[in-house]
Amino acid sequence: MIDRTEIAPGIHRISFWDEPDWAAISFPGASYNLYLIAAEKPAIIQTLFRRTFPRISAAVAEVVDPARLEYVVVPHHEGDSSGAVNEWLSAAPRATALCSKLCAVLSLADFAEREPRIVGDGEVVDLGSHRLRFLETPQVNQWDSLMVYEETTRTLFPNDLFSTMGIDIATDRAIGAEALEVARHLGYQPDDRASLERALDRIAALDLAVVALMHGPTLTGHFPELFRAFRDNSLAHSA
Repeated sequence: MIDRTEIAPGIHRISFWDEPDWAAISFPGASYNLYLIAAEKPAIIQTLFRRTFPRISAAVAEVVDPARLEYVVVPHHEGDSSGAVNEWLSAAPRATALCSKLCAVLSLADFAEREPRIVGDGEVVDLGSHRLRFLETPQVNQWDSLMVYEETTRTLFPNDLFSTMGIDIATDRAIGAEALEVARHLGYQPDDRASLERALDRIAALDLAVVALMHGPTLTGHFPELFRAFRDNSLAHSA
């Protein structure tokens, strides 16, 4: 299934789950989400996998011609976050990949066909109608982790933190317990308390209306409960 939903003004969640020919690169019953910001300078957050590009780019084209993209945001270097970066850069000749310094040095400066732009901690990129503020959050999911806060719609893109299973598009229910259990069961987030708490302190201080998960539904409430679940409980892997 491929779905496109506008989750905030000008921000479109383009998601896939349980596509039979992509079974080898995805977990059953889990969504994989790319976000399109249809601003004067359009951007996407995450690239999804290389083999998903034809169908996902077709969904993007329903809103914005991919050739008009100005930025391709890479939250960290991994198949679903950066696997199709070169396909997007080829489709969008003016686009620049944005990533953390660690991401560029460790992988993207070599992997990407065009030199990426390193965005610093707290740097803001103005898209016209939208503004992206970048937060370096090393060791939160990956050591090159970069989160994004869209200031005009108050939307947080938290990298892979808080990922959940399920195919809901959006929810206003509390998901702290299930997100914590997913983190423990899959082991995607190390129980590095210092790094995690630094990131939680930063995002808890934001004025949030939406949390746009990379895996799972878009969240519209219960943010303090979610942050508290990850702050107060061990994320040690459970068998």
